[in-house]
Amino acid sequence: MNKWLAVWALSLLSAGVWAEDPLIDLASEIESEAIEQGVADTQPATQTAQDSEQASSESSATDPQPSTPSLASVLAEPAEWGYVAEKAPRYWAQLDSRYQTCALGKNQSPINLTSQQAVHTRGLPALDIAYRDVPLRLIHSDHGLRGNYPLGSYIRLGEQRYELTHYTFHTPSEHHIEGFAYPMEIHLVHRNGEGHQVVMSVIVQEGENNEQLDTILNNLPNEKDKLQVFERVNFNPVKFLPADKRFYRYIGSMTQPPCNEGVVWLVFTKPIQASIGQLVRLNELMGDNARPLQGLNGRVPMKSWMQGSDAHPSQSSPGYYFDY
Repeated sequence: MNKWLAVWALSLLSAGVWAEDPLIDLASEIESEAIEQGVADTQPATQTAQDSEQASSESSATDPQPSTPSLASVLAEPAEWGYVAEKAPRYWAQLDSRYQTCALGKNQSPINLTSQQAVHTRGLPALDIAYRDVPLRLIHSDHGLRGNYPLGSYIRLGEQRYELTHYTFHTPSEHHIEGFAYPMEIHLVHRNGEGHQVVMSVIVQEGENNEQLDTILNNLPNEKDKLQVFERVNFNPVKFLPADKRFYRYIGSMTQPPCNEGVVWLVFTKPIQASIGQLVRLNELMGDNARPLQGLNGRVPMKSWMQGSDAHPSQSSPGYYFDY
């Protein structure tokens, strides 16, 4: 058997790629060759290096590591998960061997972010945002409401380009700011060609009516678990971003199984507003779909602004640039 096929499949799994639509379906080829050669297990995939700027000071060789899934589990559909009862976040790692990082990972999200604990720096890479208007695409599932996005909208973080793939809504907020949760949080998820992910997070508080959320609420999918495209409704999630674009940056994970790590989080410090009616309606639609806070484990978030600067950072500030 070409053992590299099975090893490659597991390495894609450990990087979290299995959650996306595969570029090539190797399942049938791997399965047939495994039967011919009598292969039951594959070697563990190589663990990717963690971002050095956020490596946990408490990690050691004695820390438990996620077990390598068997070939059978690689080929099987991932287990169903959710936010309540036996599928709640506390049980994710028990539902599927591929979810072990949800329990054993040391760089998990979300976290509580405070100005006092974060480090001021001038060394953050420049951030450029380039989104385009596209027809609204929405899908409603048991995990919440998600907006898919076609290629062509992206951010640049330093020299790297990350395509906007989708955005999601969470009620209440997953991240806490200064120890407080907010009614809602919006995640804008980006990915580059190597599979590395950057998530921009926008906190939402109760206040004035939000026109962008009206667009969402007035065009909800008619069927669950089915993507619906609203051809006549142009939409651009850049309008979800707050006017004050100072943010916290840290290295964490996706907040849903398999909880793959190495994700760069940019969490804006200032919330946007939505009316109580909009917030209640979204919560009624999705339910509570927020993962509980995770431990810092030695991580130190960074700030995009310098100490003592309460004013909005200028666009010419080092390491800080927006254009959209």
